[in-house]
Amino acid sequence: MSTYDSDHKFTRPAEHIKALNVGPIPQRIFDDMSKYNDTSRGFGVTGFEHSSKKIPGGIFVSHRPKNAQVSQLYRIPSDTSSTELERLTYFDIGAGRTIRSFAPILGEDWRGKLRAGGALMVMDLTGNENFQLWRYWEDANSEVIFPKIDGELDNRPGKGRFERLTNDNFSYHSMIVSLSNRLLVFASTRENGKDTLVYLTKLLDSDTGAKADPNPFLLPSRLIAAKMGEGTSLWIPESISVDDKQLALTMYHGNSYCPLYIVDITGADSKTPELVTLPGVREKVKETSYTDAVFSRDPAQAHILYLITDAFGDFTSVVVYDTLARTVIHITTPDLPDLRPLRPVPWETDGLLVTPTALFFCANVEGWQTMYAMPLFGAGAGAGAGSRASRVLEVRMRDWEGSPLGYTANVRNGRPNELVVNFSSFRMNGFVALLDFSRAFEEEPERDEQGNFFISISPKAFHQAAPSPPQFKVYPPKLLKFKSFDGLEVPCMYYHPEEGKAAVPVVINIHGGPESQSIAETKILIHGYLLNELGCAVIYPNVRGSTGYGKRYRAMDDVFKREDSVKDIGALLDHINQNMKSEIIASRIAVMGGSYGGYMVYASLVHFSSKLTCGLANFGIANFISFLENTADRRRDQRRHEYGDERDAEVRAFLERISPLNNAEKIAVPLSIAHGEEDSRVPVGEALQLWDIASKKVYMELMVCELEGHGTVFHAG
Repeated sequence: MSTYDSDHKFTRPAEHIKALNVGPIPQRIFDDMSKYNDTSRGFGVTGFEHSSKKIPGGIFVSHRPKNAQVSQLYRIPSDTSSTELERLTYFDIGAGRTIRSFAPILGEDWRGKLRAGGALMVMDLTGNENFQLWRYWEDANSEVIFPKIDGELDNRPGKGRFERLTNDNFSYHSMIVSLSNRLLVFASTRENGKDTLVYLTKLLDSDTGAKADPNPFLLPSRLIAAKMGEGTSLWIPESISVDDKQLALTMYHGNSYCPLYIVDITGADSKTPELVTLPGVREKVKETSYTDAVFSRDPAQAHILYLITDAFGDFTSVVVYDTLARTVIHITTPDLPDLRPLRPVPWETDGLLVTPTALFFCANVEGWQTMYAMPLFGAGAGAGAGSRASRVLEVRMRDWEGSPLGYTANVRNGRPNELVVNFSSFRMNGFVALLDFSRAFEEEPERDEQGNFFISISPKAFHQAAPSPPQFKVYPPKLLKFKSFDGLEVPCMYYHPEEGKAAVPVVINIHGGPESQSIAETKILIHGYLLNELGCAVIYPNVRGSTGYGKRYRAMDDVFKREDSVKDIGALLDHINQNMKSEIIASRIAVMGGSYGGYMVYASLVHFSSKLTCGLANFGIANFISFLENTADRRRDQRRHEYGDERDAEVRAFLERISPLNNAEKIAVPLSIAHGEEDSRVPVGEALQLWDIASKKVYMELMVCELEGHGTVFHAG
């Protein structure tokens, strides 16, 4: 940012906002937005607290308080009849301080005395995503009361304390705590700032030599997975085996290529991770990904690995891999009856959760979720599994319309059939409920018209962990499809304030990624405002390159096919003009998006200004060359996998030709840009470069948000 400061005369329309051509925002807009902002302040689940004689146990949740920009952490009792909501964190709630994860633990003895309970946390300070590791604990659960530690966060009036475990400018993430609570594994760029490697440290019997004194403590650890080429390694730890002997991990080259490895973590010496090759794979190695690799939670089956992969076809599916016998059992693999899957699911699967008693996962059916459970038979499976051990059961829930959900099980407290679930929907963001599968697994399941098994279960809501009910009209999404320039069918989520009975303006919002998906609950923060206050329809297209429709669809925008996704937007504009005149005013169409969606806004204005009214781009890519050269070192190689390697002359020439910055003179309608000053993914220079050219011809506005990174301020409202 500093190289541009001297060239731009910024105004300050609000605290932490530097702006060009942005005047004061009318108070009526803040007033009108307040009710929509309140509903967006939902709750997210972070995990079950470990219970003991001193710790009653509860559920950790995240929530953004009123008038705050970032989420804080809370505790609720596991009893759904309680109304208690205890706030744990009281950080400065201005800009920065993004809590990325909060992993409960039984305790650790890093300072020579046991600090029981609490959690390990990943948090940055300015939005630059240089996440650090922190320890949260409460004095009442410790063997001694620790003196104030140098660098400890001031968390008053909260009773919990936060000690910083790392103190550098690298990034830490992907924490995994072993089921035994003896080991912690995490990923970090601390080797060289470019490669993300995996490290291991002990939680108990750690013998670190540190004392219960005020001196800062730097977490000791040893390298588990080393780099495999300078600047090309991004290891992701997936699961520690139940016997603490092995670690499953993946090497992320991109969503389409993510191989699986297993490494021995016993002893003091580092071992080389062993590449896993599943027998009978049907896809090319470099077009195959492995995710959600989780070791069995049954000590008698520590060698069993459950995972999701697209190694056997276009869609991701759930399989079981025996690491000793090197055999595979297929759970959901579709289209290949010779593999004898237990229940073929012809859609992408995700969200695999493994407990000692069952598997849980979801299928993404055109943007709506279907949940499945599979009771396990054997040691630790629990009473009632019996003959239903190999049945994959659809989970049907009351008042759930298939919107996305996240879940975690109460395994460490001995109740593996008890799940706490985070629901979101088109009605409101983030409410929390309890699902207890114990009785459902004991009873005989029902069958649907096709003969498939299902169980019915009723969520029990935590009423204190629900956002304010909407004080405005809400609209369910409809599935809209249109044919693109080459005949490809492109799906969209579509919301209309008049249920299609009158022609209204429309906002086309394009997701980022590009490997992401607009689903049944997708809503930008101004979604309700657009529908109710401005009377606009909203369309969320899943252009080629989106996830959720198989790897072939996801790869249809790679490298030299980049602008084919932009042509999808052109086809949508034509579809609106030709087929939706009774619903949409074709002369009043705006396009908006963030990150890669920001690039799509720029590119759409370059190609289709004559068909658009205006554009709003948040933290978007304006020039692929400067983006690839200036994005954070830790992610550059993976972005080249998607967009192309700018060091290749042919690729560079292509990226130069299609970059919106080099075609900015073609933008002929107003454009508003917002960008975080600390953005390490898409540096703020992308916005400023485009401003310098396009603002000379068209009306433009630019907001630069201080102490904010890649989208934080815009997601927080």
